Amino acid sequence: MKKLIFAAVAASLLTAAVAQAADERPTTMLPTGGLGFRSQVTPLNGALSVPQAPATIGLRHWFNEFVGADIGAGYYTAEIKPLPEKFTGYTIDVGIPISIKRPSEKVNFLFRPGFTWSDLKDNDETPPPLEIHWTTMGITGELEVEWMVADKLSISASQGFGYFQMHDDGNPKTTRTYTGNLFGGNFTELGFHVYLW
Repeated sequence: MKKLIFAAVAASLLTAAVAQAADERPTTMLPTGGLGFRSQVTPLNGALSVPQAPATIGLRHWFNEFVGADIGAGYYTAEIKPLPEKFTGYTIDVGIPISIKRPSEKVNFLFRPGFTWSDLKDNDETPPPLEIHWTTMGITGELEVEWMVADKLSISASQGFGYFQMHDDGNPKTTRTYTGNLFGGNFTELGFHVYLW
């Protein structure tokens, strides 16, 4: 838990430093926002031999040219037969996209600190029935490139690091900790935003 608090404080200080540097640049973009999709990978993917954790669908809003906010959520259910076994999970992801550099009008290079919360229930109905409840909490930091392919449509790709801690509700609890470059390693992990306001 101390490592998680330290990571959160470090991400906050880095965010403040980047935002302060950004304040010194002239602004040209009006606040805007819209709906979108972010490819989100958590340690649930592959760690428990369960289906893919949900990608987050949500919104991004820019307060000014340099600082914005992301919020997204994902939900899924999966069933394995003939066991039978059923997985139910959701992910909540929040972040602060910060523009570091705009190489051109259509390209924005971002730093995005974020926080992720994932919940997974593994319900094994094979006698005797067993339900395991996994919870994951993570701090992430991403370098993202957002490319405006049209006036109100962008696609984005990112590479990042994270600190994730996953535990179950067993007695005693099982805890797994993951640190490192845990997502963005595949060119198919793209996101998009449609700016509506």
